[in-house]
Amino acid sequence: MTKDGPIVFKEFDAWKKKVPKRSNPVKIRAYIYQCRDLPAADSNGTSDPFVKVWDVGTTIKKSNVVEDNCNPLFYECIELDYEVFDQNDLESYPPFIFDIYDHDDDLFDSTPDFLCRAIVEPEACAIIMQKDFEHCKEHN
Repeated sequence: MTKDGPIVFKEFDAWKKKVPKRSNPVKIRAYIYQCRDLPAADSNGTSDPFVKVWDVGTTIKKSNVVEDNCNPLFYECIELDYEVFDQNDLESYPPFIFDIYDHDDDLFDSTPDFLCRAIVEPEACAIIMQKDFEHCKEHN
């Protein structure tokens, strides 16, 4: 209460604004199978590629290195940490970003060389939600 009566909070601009939705943490498994026709980054005409995946976590998520290969087969699963606003709306998910590097173990140059990038939209993925997975297990 004030001397003029009760406070009407709806009159304040701060209360008129809609509160932004909080993001929900989700875990996503990215199955990385292969790359094709990567550029050669080594003097022998091949690369030593590995895949580095962007996510919101603090640890770097990357695959193993495949030695001397421009068409590497990885067959790995990498768990990603993402934050989304609506877990059921794939369009609200940020794109998955996969950077491919050439691993260098040289004495003079040990920094990885960038080879290429793949950006995958979530709508283009085969996604099974955990709740759907549990439902499928119950019926089998």
